[in-house]
Amino acid sequence: MHRREPIDSRTRFNRRRLLSGLGALGVALTAPIWRAPTAFGQDAARAHARRFIGIFSANGTIGSEFFPAVNNGESPLSLGKILSPLKEHAKQLLILKGVHMNSTVEDELGVASANKPGGPHMKGPGAMLTGGSLMEGTFTGAGGPAGYADRVSVDQFIAQRLGNQTKFASLEFGVRIEGQEPLRVISYRGANQPAIALDDPFKMYTRLLGDSGLSDAALAKQLKEGQSVLDFLQDDLTTLQKRLDVSDRTRLDAHLSSLRNIEQRLSSSAKACSPLELPGKFDTRAMENFPTVGKLQTDLMVLAHRCDLTRISTFMWANADSWQYFPFAGVNEEHHELSHAAEDDADSREKLVKINAWHAEQIAYLLDQLATSKEPDGSSLLDHSIVLWGNEIGAGNTHSYKDIPWLLAGGASGYFRMGRSLQFKNRPHNDLLVSICNAMGLDDVKSFGIPGVCTGALQELLA
Repeated sequence: MHRREPIDSRTRFNRRRLLSGLGALGVALTAPIWRAPTAFGQDAARAHARRFIGIFSANGTIGSEFFPAVNNGESPLSLGKILSPLKEHAKQLLILKGVHMNSTVEDELGVASANKPGGPHMKGPGAMLTGGSLMEGTFTGAGGPAGYADRVSVDQFIAQRLGNQTKFASLEFGVRIEGQEPLRVISYRGANQPAIALDDPFKMYTRLLGDSGLSDAALAKQLKEGQSVLDFLQDDLTTLQKRLDVSDRTRLDAHLSSLRNIEQRLSSSAKACSPLELPGKFDTRAMENFPTVGKLQTDLMVLAHRCDLTRISTFMWANADSWQYFPFAGVNEEHHELSHAAEDDADSREKLVKINAWHAEQIAYLLDQLATSKEPDGSSLLDHSIVLWGNEIGAGNTHSYKDIPWLLAGGASGYFRMGRSLQFKNRPHNDLLVSICNAMGLDDVKSFGIPGVCTGALQELLA
């Protein structure tokens, strides 16, 4: 009978035995605050995680200062007064004209209907990300009554398909969202299922980071312990190499190389993914604190993406109708009232340009933060994100759903060809939502929102 050689279990290498020795490092890597995509979410050899951020601002735009001349990428993108704050990111922008929010006023067959519930500012937020309409309901307002939206929004649809990869399937941010429903909602988990945005950064901070169960000092201690465990295992396992066969030695070398790579990135990732230092408590509802709350919320949203707590988020700059004042942008009149100014009211229209340009500055800040959040291969979160900025109407003085000011930023890992402005001929925004689903890897999506309104993806966006 053939007898097998005795096995020295003290030196036998296998992955489970190796990983069981990581102890403190395992805690450090699984604590939510340390799970940064730049260190732990993926390695340089894997496909990058794509991210979607939907952003809302209210009361339409001044089209002549928002839409550039048509540009298919043959020359540098020229930006007008409203979008000029985004010039540093021009190569990663797509500006779309002629993409209308038809679902607000068309039925299931794509036929115009004057009987759909809701007023002008009510219909838009309900349709912006759903490609649908408002249901019958009891919410009052100009043009009401109406209810919530009648179907899932694109952010929640993507979250339902892909959101199980992160702690939060999606996160909904906002700044000073006032008034009644449905002016306050752009995100829906389904018909009559609003995903209410949280517009208090202190509450959002607690939601994101409050359940880690560890203080900053404890996390730092675990990080230090994790690094020393790596050093210890690396030295100890290296002594085993001479006792392993070729196959196990190759596996050991590969794993040690991976451990070294993690160790090299721990310090930078810890800094990138460390909790924000919030200011002392202040009134987040005060109108003058609008910029401060907005910046904090943007920082928290970027942190959530950077730490891979979520890959799907939305952000509302006030509610539809927006009764906000903008003295910090040099405008002391109410946004909504100004938006009703006639075409020949040059002073009011210039103030609207300032308000919209201020919002563009906030988008630029977001893009800056995403651009400086690096992946292992040197690319950025922005390179692999789709940021969509939209509105509830095209122009405030007409309440038109034509020519909604759509802006895409990022590029979804090269899926879209950026750095262009495009003119479409009466395309429903449902088609844009299909394109977003496809860019997020959901290739099976051929229609979104009201089927009779949708005509298919915007092929012109593709790289």
